[in-house]
Amino acid sequence: MQTRTTIKITLLLCLFSVMNLKAQIGVGTSAPKAALDITSTTQGVLIPRLAALQAEAISNPELGELIYSTTNDGVTIKSQGFWYYDGTTWKPFGATVQPNIDLYNGNGTLTSNRTVTMSGNNLSFDSDKLTILSTAQRVGLGNNTPQHTLDVNGNTRVRNLSAGNVVSLADGTLALGPKVPYGTVKESLRSTDHNGWYKLDGRAVNTLSATAQARAATLGITGNLINASNLLMRQGATLASGGASNVTLIRANLPNYNMTGTTSTSADQTHTMIATGFNLTPNAAGNAFIVRAGRGTASATATITVASAGAHIHSGNITSGGTGTPFSIIPESITYTYFIYLGQ
Repeated sequence: MQTRTTIKITLLLCLFSVMNLKAQIGVGTSAPKAALDITSTTQGVLIPRLAALQAEAISNPELGELIYSTTNDGVTIKSQGFWYYDGTTWKPFGATVQPNIDLYNGNGTLTSNRTVTMSGNNLSFDSDKLTILSTAQRVGLGNNTPQHTLDVNGNTRVRNLSAGNVVSLADGTLALGPKVPYGTVKESLRSTDHNGWYKLDGRAVNTLSATAQARAATLGITGNLINASNLLMRQGATLASGGASNVTLIRANLPNYNMTGTTSTSADQTHTMIATGFNLTPNAAGNAFIVRAGRGTASATATITVASAGAHIHSGNITSGGTGTPFSIIPESITYTYFIYLGQ
């Protein structure tokens, strides 16, 4: 065993001696043309193969030192392949810049579209914010020179909000909410329901949406909506209604005054006479009476004429000539349609 070792050492010494003389080594060739000339038509050359972290752990690597990385999990070495040391850092063959340049360790230029596969993970640029132009704190969409915190050049769409009014809550959150309080009544030239406004046409409340029904109930509206057709609005008790569009005058509505007039001289009159102890028999000839005393035959007749100046009463009617037609109390107006806001 010792003899074989001695022979190997002797051969190596002879080889180094030849190298010193020619300064060239040929493998597979007897006429090397370089310091190391390897010639083969069936095999290649194996460069040291190391994992990325093993290569990066080489202490004081030499300029031009070459390795083959078998993994892509290094801090600098992030792909499998041949890497060389340029005196400062490890670089891959065929690259003029480090392929591991990213948002986390330097600047770079995208050469094509990139896709980040989230796999259920979150991507955050910071714990609580995304800053595009951090110095001025501005974000531009479709605008390379934003002038406001969010400057959008084009249409903006907010998803997952049904048609209606978008309001800002106390904390700045955008949400769907009423622009006016529920129960607000307005007049409009529109004739149908729109954007949470319901026409006051007397329809059944249960024909409205479930949300509108609930809000109507909180306002005390049950059964049917108010029918505001041809009605005027006034201040007063909530939901109270009544009245009429016309009125007929009666005597109690008239002022207290006397109506005067003159009767015709030929108007019919009635006179009543009372005589105690005498029988008065109307004279067929006119306004005279026959006076009879006792039960015997009248011994004489006498005509009694009622004086024209005597105290008496006349009753008569004076017609107004009217027909009792009611008159409208609705003033000249413009017709609107009334709506109540119950939301959607």
